[in-house]
Amino acid sequence: MNMRLQNLFFIILLLLLTAADLPALAQHEGFLYGEVTLRNNEQYRGQLLWSAGQRMWVDMLTVEKKDNPVLRYLNYEQLEKLSQEEKQQQVEWGFMNLWQNRYPSRKHTFRCRFGDMAALQVTGANEATVVLKGGEKINVYINDDPEYKNQLGRRIAVIAPDEEKTFLEWDKIARIRFMPTPATFAYLKAEPLYGTITTRNGFTYTGQVQWDMDEYLTSNYVDGKNKDGEYQRLRFIDIAAIRPKEKGALVTLRSGTEYYLQDNSNVNNQNQGIVVRHPTWGQVTIRWINFKGASFTAYPSDAGFSYGHFQKPAPLHGRVLTTEKQAWTGSLIYDLDEKLDTETLDGWDNAGALRQVPFRYISSISPINGSATAVVLKDGQKLVLKGRSDVNETNWGILVWPQQRQYKYIPWNKVLQVSLD
Repeated sequence: MNMRLQNLFFIILLLLLTAADLPALAQHEGFLYGEVTLRNNEQYRGQLLWSAGQRMWVDMLTVEKKDNPVLRYLNYEQLEKLSQEEKQQQVEWGFMNLWQNRYPSRKHTFRCRFGDMAALQVTGANEATVVLKGGEKINVYINDDPEYKNQLGRRIAVIAPDEEKTFLEWDKIARIRFMPTPATFAYLKAEPLYGTITTRNGFTYTGQVQWDMDEYLTSNYVDGKNKDGEYQRLRFIDIAAIRPKEKGALVTLRSGTEYYLQDNSNVNNQNQGIVVRHPTWGQVTIRWINFKGASFTAYPSDAGFSYGHFQKPAPLHGRVLTTEKQAWTGSLIYDLDEKLDTETLDGWDNAGALRQVPFRYISSISPINGSATAVVLKDGQKLVLKGRSDVNETNWGILVWPQQRQYKYIPWNKVLQVSLD
């Protein structure tokens, strides 16, 4: 081998060794992407940053349904019973609203992941029509409830491939069309956070991580004061693990170096929550008081969070077994509200974490008592959930359509088990 070939060989070898030490390419397909059409027909296409901080397909839009026509299927006695039950629980709608509006009225939260949507049409200052991938249209709005903060009615940002960021005001927007994220986005220089969160009860959740309700990416930082009182920032890409300690947290880098940080919501009980998302069981939010530790790993290539991984919604369908041992099979409307498998079942699990599970991942739902329900997921995972109307005695019950134009209303206290197809 002559000198020139020998030098070329060593240069190629050096480049290969250097590349082996570089972090994996960003999982671009997991980021929101779409085309925004303004009322004046101007169009902007690129990565989307939503007004409440959502930037991934797996992030959820949380809004309220404008109406609930399902209640028309109940007779007066059934409606009055629902109203009286809520009145006893000191919920503010009560019997007077039944008298005034004919139907009981309570908040009907609609949650879906951005990957489930085909488009969103702006219809008012705080209103929109969500168009799902199957063509279903749901009219939604937000009120002053903190749960809906900035979900609608605020400007969104569009980042073009040349890194130019354009902020678009809500009242200028006519429609947002979602589309698969291109695999090549040179300006994206980070991956979504991925790892395992462990609770004090010993529960573990592995998936895409959102830290302190804000940090999504390996390029984000954990902030706080070190033991000498100096302000310090540590990049997530360099962090291997975090665990609570005293009034702060111990942060371990991949190099093995440890830092104790405090006096910042990233690392103390002011933390707003740690969210973990997974393609087979949905979303979980862990409070700092229940948090034991986090370990971060490389984002897997088969994570399943791209736009194409989200299937078209399907109507809920299954079998309801009653306490009288009667079985009813057909299309379902759960809690007189959820009728699509992209909508979520919500409840607090035994680890003190809020679970939000799309119905498509659920195998069965079995009330245990007035306050708790057993839920079995299709991957075999077993949960006990409580604290939300989906899983306690405030559930409005289930409508079943065994045959076309026929239906059966089953109050929640008569439900023994719901098996979903």
